Amino acid sequence: MDKQHLHIVSLDVPFPADYGGAIDIFYRIKALHELGFRITLHVFEYGRGEQKELEKYAKVIYYKRNKSVFQLFSTRPFIVQTRISKQLLSDLLVDNDPILFEGLHTCWYLENEEIQKRMTFVRMHNLEHKYYQGLKRNASIIKKFYFHQEAIKLKDYQKVLSKAQYILAIKDDERDELLAFNSNVLVLPASFPETEGAFTKVQRYALFHGNLSVPENEVAAAWIIKTLKSISDSSFELLIAGKNPSKRLIQLCKKEQIELHANPTKSEMDSLIQEAQIHVLYSTVPSGIKLKLLACLHSSGHILVNEKMKIGKALEQFCVVAADSKEYKMHFLGLLNGALKEDEFNERERFIQSNFNNENNCRIIQKIIQDA
Repeated sequence: MDKQHLHIVSLDVPFPADYGGAIDIFYRIKALHELGFRITLHVFEYGRGEQKELEKYAKVIYYKRNKSVFQLFSTRPFIVQTRISKQLLSDLLVDNDPILFEGLHTCWYLENEEIQKRMTFVRMHNLEHKYYQGLKRNASIIKKFYFHQEAIKLKDYQKVLSKAQYILAIKDDERDELLAFNSNVLVLPASFPETEGAFTKVQRYALFHGNLSVPENEVAAAWIIKTLKSISDSSFELLIAGKNPSKRLIQLCKKEQIELHANPTKSEMDSLIQEAQIHVLYSTVPSGIKLKLLACLHSSGHILVNEKMKIGKALEQFCVVAADSKEYKMHFLGLLNGALKEDEFNERERFIQSNFNNENNCRIIQKIIQDA
């Protein structure tokens, strides 16, 4: 086994790093490269295209994802069945080096007896069955049926995690659940862009941001508009910002006279995040960790969240948590009256630098491999 060579199987093309899963995978690849690993990155490509940027950090091999509707009839989850590649399996078996599988999506290869003899890690981005149960709530009838069936299959398929040597959970409470399948479960915090925030004079507005083409984020934006529209006005506006808003969301913002920033540049989004007095976050899907929350922690604004974000005790200390819409309004009104203090900002920065340092966290993987 070559302890300096690592195979990584990615569920999607992780660049550009413009959504949660891609951010986590891309910055982990970068950190592992900087720790001295030679990486062979095996990537399922289904629309994002081949990316030259990835070649700075790894030898990259692309595979097509088979999204035929016939895959829906498999006993395996669709997200697993559509990422089966005999060529990828052959490429993994050319040596005996460690493998990092990114997501339950890529775990079909753990069903192979030869792979089971290898040092293997599975990075769990979510408890996937819970994530799909959450997606079902706001879906159309056809998608609701799909999400329901997928959640059942994913819950059962988690048994494959017993075939891996190590599971890397994204947070403590998910680690506790994953111990039911494997005794070697470690917490590996989300990887994140290496940025240092600076204490900034904030402007009088509240901000919700995210990839607005994602149904979960559109639902969240609509809920926030509905909840806060009666208590936000020209003296303290509510702003919505993000990628590719739907016509429905554009029309809603126009109707409610909410300022919408569609497809802002990175620098524009950074400014909006840094200068917001209040970040308003909402989720109906209680799993994983919301990387947009970490971006907000780097800013000089207050952070208001609902309970279903399930952010964990460590992050909860830096947020105001509301149980329902009534509490959300009450806390929002309270946060209008004062900006975050500089010492509070500095405490958040120390926490982020200590707990979300990508290289330090990836040394968990490095040490296991070196000690083998």
